[in-house]
Amino acid sequence: MLAAIQEQLEQLANRSDDLLVCMVVSTDGLVIAHHGNVKDPDLFGAYFFELKVVCEKIITELDCDEITEIYIRSKTGAVTLLPIFDKGYLACLSSVKMNAGKVQILAWKHAQKIYQLL
Repeated sequence: MLAAIQEQLEQLANRSDDLLVCMVVSTDGLVIAHHGNVKDPDLFGAYFFELKVVCEKIITELDCDEITEIYIRSKTGAVTLLPIFDKGYLACLSSVKMNAGKVQILAWKHAQKIYQLL
C-alpha cells in the first residue's frame, strides 16, 4: 500500500516541475508518504496539519462548512490542502508560477486514486 501511495505522489510531482513537495498526511497529522526535497517530512507534515486546523477554525467561524479545499498563495509559492475524503489529506507545495486551478485538478485526480489505496 505504502509503495503504491508513494508511486501516486511521484506521478503527481512529475506532472509539473512547479510541484515541489507532495505529501499524504493522516487525519491525526502523521505523514503517510511524501515526495519532494524535504529534510524533515514529519515537521512539514506537522506544519501542514496546523495550517489545516487553523483554516478549519476560520471556516467554522465564518459558517462556511461547505469549503473543503484550502489554497494559500504568497509571493514565493503556494500551499494546497485537499481532503482525501475521511482518510486524511493531500498537501502540495508549489512554486508561485503554478496556476491554482492546475494544482487543484492534478491533486484531485491523485487524491481519488490515493483514497482507493488507503
